Amino acid sequence: MKRKWIAGMLAAVMAFSAAGCGGQTDSEKTAQTESEGAGEEDGQEEPYTVTMVLQGTQQPDEERIEGKINEILEKELNAKLDIVVLPWASAKQQLQLMLSGDEKIDCFYSTGGDAAQYMRSGQIVDLSELVDEYGTNLKEVFGEDVLHSNAIGDFVYGLPVQIERGSIPAIFMRKDLVEKYQIDTSQIKEPKDMEKDFEVVQAGEPDMTMLYSSSTDDTPMSRLGSSDSLSDGLGVLMNQTENTTIENQYASDWYRDTIAMLHDWYEKGYISQDAGTSTENWRSLFKAGNLFSIFFAYHPGTPVEFKSSTGYDFEIVPFRDYPIINSNSYSSTIYCIAQNSENPEKTMQVLDYIYGSPEVMNLLNWGEEGVDYVFEDEEHGIINYPEGVTADNVGYSFNLGWELPNQFIGYKWSGSDPELWEKMVEFNNSGKPSKAVGFMFDSTGFESQIAALSNVVSQYAGSLESGSVDPDEYLPQFLEALDAAGLKDVMAAKQEQLDAFLAEKE
Repeated sequence: MKRKWIAGMLAAVMAFSAAGCGGQTDSEKTAQTESEGAGEEDGQEEPYTVTMVLQGTQQPDEERIEGKINEILEKELNAKLDIVVLPWASAKQQLQLMLSGDEKIDCFYSTGGDAAQYMRSGQIVDLSELVDEYGTNLKEVFGEDVLHSNAIGDFVYGLPVQIERGSIPAIFMRKDLVEKYQIDTSQIKEPKDMEKDFEVVQAGEPDMTMLYSSSTDDTPMSRLGSSDSLSDGLGVLMNQTENTTIENQYASDWYRDTIAMLHDWYEKGYISQDAGTSTENWRSLFKAGNLFSIFFAYHPGTPVEFKSSTGYDFEIVPFRDYPIINSNSYSSTIYCIAQNSENPEKTMQVLDYIYGSPEVMNLLNWGEEGVDYVFEDEEHGIINYPEGVTADNVGYSFNLGWELPNQFIGYKWSGSDPELWEKMVEFNNSGKPSKAVGFMFDSTGFESQIAALSNVVSQYAGSLESGSVDPDEYLPQFLEALDAAGLKDVMAAKQEQLDAFLAEKE
């Protein structure tokens, strides 16, 4: 974005200078007129530039990659792509400013929950007709039903990206320690079975944390839960594949028993004593050799992701045989088109093209072959850095395939399973659907209750779910505060909307 501001300032200065010097000469005016009319004379309109807003780390050589992408898009669609990358820490705030103002924006990465708010604010366009007319590749990847499932009423708010669907809760343990202490993983059937192994490993590694826990990101509860959160967790389907009765998960036996187990482990020293306040990421703890295990969601790509981000191999024990595809499996990562897009039709054409173009996908995610990466195994599409290039000096390596439209047609990084994408498709196809797949709660009229409930959850849930406070003392307070903030009213409205949603599907 910095280069855009600079360009705008330069344009303003040049315009002012021209005016201050008496304007253009006749020859300059003639040259400008000829230049402006050139595109019309050959029957070719000027390419439309689609501004795509992503989240992550802006790459040093972004403009070089844009040039490579635009060589393709100009030829195929008479369009260009301008990539704008917002930093994770402030992306949501910056995106809101862009949508609220008059800054150029066409499409952007988002989530279903945020998109519902943008829809209510009139900041995004309904994609239903655009998908029908221009979604050729999208229909091939997802099918008509999925493409129209990210909707509130008839308003389609976002396009799903091609990633894993659903998750399988699992325990990830450092493999070297599993072997060192001869842990019999066949005896691990459910989370509570880990206690005897924690006792053994802790005796031999007294300075090591047995289980990662945090009050903010990747809490054990967030990875072990099997309910459908119905977008916000304020009223959920506890048994999502079997029934449609909305319940308060915080009042469930599962929630009470699990936080009690975690607090017991906290008291025994298996969980770090600063779990309620620490912001240190689990990856850094594993890298430092200070962590034995973590509850996490398994899919075919996680073994390589864990190895590449921590340096260790892991023994992974899943607690379920299949993933569950829940209400937000197709809306957790989506693309929206902004209401202030000057050309939604061309924007949709460009998005649809990317969903079907391995060449553009690899440029967006990995950069330029021979410069930013080379083939390690061309037959299986596995790449690595060129000689002398590292993560610290590479010109372009966005490396967030899950955020981009269709990572399944892109290359895989060194160490990946050669058949990763095939296995990911198989994983997705094995998923059992929630009864509420495609449902999105419309919280219009309940904004004050949602805000109050979110504050209550922020106050209590993190501490309870990290194991760092006594549930006998704090859980009753939590439940009472939820009732006072209006949870029953929100649950009743959500149940009414879910019932209507299900009736329409019959």
